[in-house]
Amino acid sequence: MSTFALASPNELKSEGKSFRIIAGFAKSPFGTCLIAETARGICYLAFVEARKSAAAWQELRQEWPEAKLRRRDAYAIRLARKIFSRPKKNKPGTASLHTLAKGTPFQIRVWNALLKVPHGKLTTYAALAAAIGKPSAARAVGSAVGANPVAYLIPCHRVIRKSGALGEYHWGRPRKQAMLAWEGAPLPV
Repeated sequence: MSTFALASPNELKSEGKSFRIIAGFAKSPFGTCLIAETARGICYLAFVEARKSAAAWQELRQEWPEAKLRRRDAYAIRLARKIFSRPKKNKPGTASLHTLAKGTPFQIRVWNALLKVPHGKLTTYAALAAAIGKPSAARAVGSAVGANPVAYLIPCHRVIRKSGALGEYHWGRPRKQAMLAWEGAPLPV
């Protein structure tokens, strides 16, 4: 499990003006990804479809518009090796990583609850809603899960529908299935 820090109100207000972000593209077991890191942790991880790297870079720029953004693919490749190191049974490969996220207070509560879902296990939107004390907010929880800026490290791929159906995933259902299989989670319908 990675450790999770929140962007401070000043960092949010300044849109990352004090940040130096190193970012780059790297291969992962689930396709190409764009990874970005500040001194406080990985602040962005997204999967990139073929020939969409410019759009992905622009999304990162929009996430932190005032940050000093520097592209270093070799750095991203090293981070990807750490992030996606092959997990051992009951031990995820991301134990020593730090993440930094920005979101609404509700999103942060949902993402913290996601971090408690064990490696190789699944949860539902309804269970996450109950875990944060908002049992009737499963739809809002789904929106918060979908807004996760740090894919895989905040494990939004571990959430399925109450019916047992796999459900949607920002970066595609096949990628979600691959992640769950890689972690040894039981694959839902």
